[in-house]
Amino acid sequence: MAKKILIVSMTVGSGHVRAGRALAEYADKYLPDLLVEHLNAADIASPLARLFNQKMYETMISNFPELWGRAYKAFDHRVSAEALRHISQLQAPFCKKLVRYIVSKRPDGIIFTYVGIAQLLSPICRKRLDGVNIGMVVTDYHGHSLYNMPAIDRYFVADEYVKDELVSAGVAGERIQVSGMPVSPSFYAKRSVRELKTKYGLTNRQPVVLMMPNFLSRDEVEPTIAELLARKPAINLIVVASGNKDLYYQISASPLGDRSNLTLINWTDAMDEFMRLADVVISKPGGMTVSECISLAKPLVIINPIPGQEERNARFMERNNLGIIARDRRQIVDGVFKSLRVRKRKNYFGQSLERNSCKEIFDYFLNR
Repeated sequence: MAKKILIVSMTVGSGHVRAGRALAEYADKYLPDLLVEHLNAADIASPLARLFNQKMYETMISNFPELWGRAYKAFDHRVSAEALRHISQLQAPFCKKLVRYIVSKRPDGIIFTYVGIAQLLSPICRKRLDGVNIGMVVTDYHGHSLYNMPAIDRYFVADEYVKDELVSAGVAGERIQVSGMPVSPSFYAKRSVRELKTKYGLTNRQPVVLMMPNFLSRDEVEPTIAELLARKPAINLIVVASGNKDLYYQISASPLGDRSNLTLINWTDAMDEFMRLADVVISKPGGMTVSECISLAKPLVIINPIPGQEERNARFMERNNLGIIARDRRQIVDGVFKSLRVRKRKNYFGQSLERNSCKEIFDYFLNR
């Protein structure tokens, strides 16, 4: 009988769901005999549970980022993390429908990609599902103390450094596997960069810079784009507004909208194509964005990291010469052209992240 694996994510930011989706896509493509379902817990959890996990996070990082950073640091200790783990159990009465759904599936294995929902559900799954194997994908480049959960059988982390941090947080080393980060198989498909440049009308030989400016202040977006386009050597600049219509119309209505070497995209489902085209990427350092840049060996110019996990991701990139943290417009522009001068790069992990992550994660469950 085919094994059943349930991947449980939650829309708290986008990275947790993207990691879950990457695993599901891999299984669909390479493991047809494995029954895999990707569940976004936000689709089933009660409104109160969604409010606590999703809206609280969005409100904090948007309006009180420094407070979020201090809380992140405060709970990165065994005692405080243990206290918060017990407090999280108070949400259990609001997740009965979600628990019933998971139990009804009778999975052989569960993979969590969001620590908040894992803290809540992993003890319940351990009690209600005999013999289930429970895994936790750490989707950032820091082993925070909140990940220390007794009900988790296996942790999957991107790097030895993250493993060492989890061990310091109290997780036994034999429960941690350095697997790499799960990245969509689309990032490993063989594609012709020349054909992609033709597809998007980039017919010159100028280097390509990909920019996601959604988290720059509105009064900084146009001057930053203008300075990038004014510097020499000339570049092709692709700006993806990530569905922010106000930002998209702001740029398109400005004099910049007529520049022949500026490509403006409101939304795309083909981010792998644009990242493949790019010689440099400008973006926030979410865990999945960092991993996608690493998978394609693209240097990242890091803007506005959220205090806490994104700051840790940014430090990881800078420490390993994979990115540059830019704190203002001048540093963004300088970082781009500094990165362009170093053209030949290799994958940080030395091999395909697809092999390191999705395959190794599923191998663990298939061999149990």
